[in-house]
Amino acid sequence: MDLQLHLIETITNDFSEDQKVGSGGYGEVYKAVYNGKEIAVKKLHPLQGLDDKQFHSELLNLAEVSHKNIIRLVGYCHESKNKYIKHNGETIWAKSMERILCFEYMQGGSLEKHIADESCKLDWPTCYNIIRGTCEGLNHLHSAPDKPIFHLDLKPDNILLDKSMTPKIADLGLSRVFASSETHQTEIVKGTHGYMPPEYLQHRLISKKFDVFSFGAIIIKMVAGNTGSSRRSQMPPMEFIKLVMKSSVSLSKEKKSSLSIPHQHTLYIFS
Repeated sequence: MDLQLHLIETITNDFSEDQKVGSGGYGEVYKAVYNGKEIAVKKLHPLQGLDDKQFHSELLNLAEVSHKNIIRLVGYCHESKNKYIKHNGETIWAKSMERILCFEYMQGGSLEKHIADESCKLDWPTCYNIIRGTCEGLNHLHSAPDKPIFHLDLKPDNILLDKSMTPKIADLGLSRVFASSETHQTEIVKGTHGYMPPEYLQHRLISKKFDVFSFGAIIIKMVAGNTGSSRRSQMPPMEFIKLVMKSSVSLSKEKKSSLSIPHQHTLYIFS
């Protein structure tokens, strides 16, 4: 849906700080109500090197994605706006381009806010459902026969939860889209430290394995917590596996969940 800029300014109270719910490398996010429903309005930062043709291509790719574990696009705005701005100490009349994406609003927030120092604050069945749902959403992106989508910045901040704690992958609007699932070489991926695989850091190679590595890092962080995840480079692999298994069993005991599920799937994750 093509939304007019003046309408978006109205429902966000002119992008009021009171309605801001988040920010990131791509832009600022505001909560608003449109047609009686809560939506998230992402006002993109000026994007160097992104022309209008590329933006619309990415927008169409995002609009075509439909899956229960991928955030749903409900509208967009792409308008130029003339205004007075300060430049080199002078006030000039200039044209600015506004690029805005509107998504369904996720009441549960991001997965990041549920991860504590020792482990995830959520019980194991909920964690397992988040892991499984994210897997299914990621597989849907990678399995498109004509244009598989690689996220390339998957992290707890980009896994959003609705009111029933169903996970949905977000921040797809600026992901790279490839014509095949083969490995490619690039210089312009904007990932996050700790979630980028060694083949990209060393050789700038990207494939669907990029997202798989990122998701593995997310699972480790969910089970081991912030402090445990940061300690994995300081101990032998088997010692870290034992630490994670101990954390998962402790989490299950605290939440009175079945012990067999976390033990079984922890072994699977790290095998």
